[in-house]
Amino acid sequence: MRAVVMAGGEGSRLRPLTSQRPKPLVPVAGRPIMEHILLLLRRHQVREVVATVQYLGAYIRNYFGDGSEQGVNLSYSVEDTPLGTAGSVKLAEDQLRETFVVISGDALTDIDLGAAVRFHRQRQSMATIVLKPVPNPLEYGVVVADEEGRVQRFLEKPSWGEVFSDLANTGIYVLDPAVFEYFKGGEVTDWSGDVFPKLLKEGEPVFGWVADGYWEDVGSHQAYLKANFDCLEGRVAVDIPAERRDAKVWIADDADVASDARVDGPALICSGAKVRRGAWINGPCVIGAYSTVDNNAKLSNTILWDHAYVGENSRLRGTVLCRGVTVKNGALLEEGSVIGSDVVIGSNASVNANVRIWPNKEIEPGAVVRESIIWAGSWKRGLFTAYGLTGLANVEFTPEFAARLGASVGALYPKGGTVAISRDYTRSAHMIHRAVASGLISSGANVIDLSTLAIPVVRHWARRHRMPVIHIQSSPVDPRSLDIRIFDTTGLDLDKRSERKLENLYFREDVRRVSHFEMGHLQQRVDDYDSYVSELLSKLDVETVRPSKLKVVVDYSSGAATQVLPRVLQEMNCTVIPLNASPEEIVAEQDDKAFQARLVEIGVITQAVGANLGLFIDSPGERVFLIDQEGRVLQHDVAFAVLAQLALLGRPGLLLGPASASLAFSKIAEQLESRFVPTKTTPGAVLRSAQHTETVLASDGGGGYCWPEFQLAFDGVYTTAKLLELLATSGVGLRELRAHVPRVGYERMVVFCPWEAKGRVMRIVMEKHLEDRVDLTDGVKVFVDDGWVLVVPDPDRPEYQVIASTEDPVHAARLVEEYAAVVRSAVAEVRPEAEHVVERESS
Repeated sequence: MRAVVMAGGEGSRLRPLTSQRPKPLVPVAGRPIMEHILLLLRRHQVREVVATVQYLGAYIRNYFGDGSEQGVNLSYSVEDTPLGTAGSVKLAEDQLRETFVVISGDALTDIDLGAAVRFHRQRQSMATIVLKPVPNPLEYGVVVADEEGRVQRFLEKPSWGEVFSDLANTGIYVLDPAVFEYFKGGEVTDWSGDVFPKLLKEGEPVFGWVADGYWEDVGSHQAYLKANFDCLEGRVAVDIPAERRDAKVWIADDADVASDARVDGPALICSGAKVRRGAWINGPCVIGAYSTVDNNAKLSNTILWDHAYVGENSRLRGTVLCRGVTVKNGALLEEGSVIGSDVVIGSNASVNANVRIWPNKEIEPGAVVRESIIWAGSWKRGLFTAYGLTGLANVEFTPEFAARLGASVGALYPKGGTVAISRDYTRSAHMIHRAVASGLISSGANVIDLSTLAIPVVRHWARRHRMPVIHIQSSPVDPRSLDIRIFDTTGLDLDKRSERKLENLYFREDVRRVSHFEMGHLQQRVDDYDSYVSELLSKLDVETVRPSKLKVVVDYSSGAATQVLPRVLQEMNCTVIPLNASPEEIVAEQDDKAFQARLVEIGVITQAVGANLGLFIDSPGERVFLIDQEGRVLQHDVAFAVLAQLALLGRPGLLLGPASASLAFSKIAEQLESRFVPTKTTPGAVLRSAQHTETVLASDGGGGYCWPEFQLAFDGVYTTAKLLELLATSGVGLRELRAHVPRVGYERMVVFCPWEAKGRVMRIVMEKHLEDRVDLTDGVKVFVDDGWVLVVPDPDRPEYQVIASTEDPVHAARLVEEYAAVVRSAVAEVRPEAEHVVERESS
């Protein structure tokens, strides 16, 4: 049998470890990762091996040669340009005339390949995917297979709402040569993204085999440390290139360890390494070949590559030193620091936790390195939440962070392109706004400064000018925090692909720096909002509204809607009682209880003045709370139902809302000869779905309403104006419409779930309903006779939402309890002490 080792990866997430060498040559426990793979193939009697190489491929060919030192016959297939995982293998098609194995050259494993091949042949499979349960499936392809192993569903790098299994695609495949008939050579093609979905679509036998052995995708610095330490702990069967001295200590024959040096395992001291007098190796540690740990230095949880030097009395904790690094006397390197090749750390210098230093840098003696060189440190699990970027002002969102973010955004676009920036009127937003502009200019982007704008106006400007915009604002729910929103040239939030690209640029610190004469220009622009107001009014039947002389109470929340809404209401001949209508910075914190009291106060005023309608518009101008003529505050689901009735009354079409929206919306749509379409629960996903030409109204379920007839945005200003038009046209009030909302059961429970158990939960739910009717729009929605139950992971927090909506409220409550128990059971297997229920609500 032959094998193909895919060794063309760049390993950008591992930089600076991979800044000067390809990922397959990154050492793990004294050997390059790919060497462990070749030795694994030899143990399974696979001697004929083809390696596909691309990024720094010459390094791999020079290191392994013909493979004789590893006991295999190694040849190479060279990609001139990246062709994808399948496209690269197809280059070697003429050497693969029988069943063959494909395996990644940059993951550590001891999986029984022979068992995988036997499974493949027993099932007479076209393609067998080796699977492994993982705690966090977001970075892998996830798979659901039936009891026989036949693959039912497959999705590459899902979001949390799409995670329907914790069985990850390991990148190890057993394939029949017939797979080559399903794609063309010379084109960029991936096994997981292109070939396997096509095989499933055409009914070919594709199976998944769940492996028992060890597998670690070495895709991050934490995973790299784990892989090394797992080798030393004996969790993976690998050949360690040294002599075993006791249970967990390996020392090469020609290593020099002083008699009074202390070595606490697990530890590996490679060939030619020196551990001097009084040094303490506090495992797990790896000391690379010909590296030196000098007198009285202490290393804990640390990895040294070859030819590194650690000076006297230095302290290293949880650090990785690449080849040729020099750490001089008395230096301190903290947890998570990564030092690139040939860096010199001066005596008594300190490198703070999680700092990364790129190759060939020199740190002055006594310096304190607080941030990475070049250019940034790690930050969060990911930059983006479901609502853009959110962080504490001047704590998480500092000027330094903002400049790096601006440079990363600038690198998304060609040099010399233009990006607009806008903000609200708060001091913190102003500070971050200027820092973002600096970062953009440093990357060669031109900047148009729009100054202060409401978000709906920002989206409108982006769409009209076909230009991306970064908007910075104080959070409408917490004045201590800032939100950074990034809109594309259509005014929509960045799609997931662009978000991932931006996160990669930011975290791998590979942004573009231009020379002084290529830096961007900054242009101030004052927009008088006329185009926004003019287009808004053109979409409304203003002449019908004017005679009604509607009276409205509006709380502007001291926000940006004050720039445009008064002009619109004046054109509509409305009597307006404005509250908090002067833009100003809100400093005091307000909890939910105080906010609810504020809404009640607006209701009292609405009833007292005999207004037709009361509204609260949040400070960015996106979301609204509605209050009827009796002063009763409508919860968001009721407000959405009221608006849906009005919107669809004379114009049947599509009504869009999150998958978690109750059964009532389907009933409303059916009554008005329309259709309710569920979407993903994140606001950005709702807006993208609203692009359908038949969409009349879309909502995120949280007070954001999108009217595609005007623009694809949650727009509190247009929602206010459109509601007034609909009320004037229909002649009914919110009170009457509220009474016509269908009564259904709706229960929601939030259940704690650690990140490492999220994929497991989805797999259990999916396996329970392989033969049943389900919807995977967001999470897993299981249909029952009188409604549905939805199990969906929160993308930003370690928890699940279990939601049920049925005709019978008792049935909804029972379903929520049943499926919450499924989540709790899966969580208990991972973390038995976990607290389960966070909150519960019903309506």
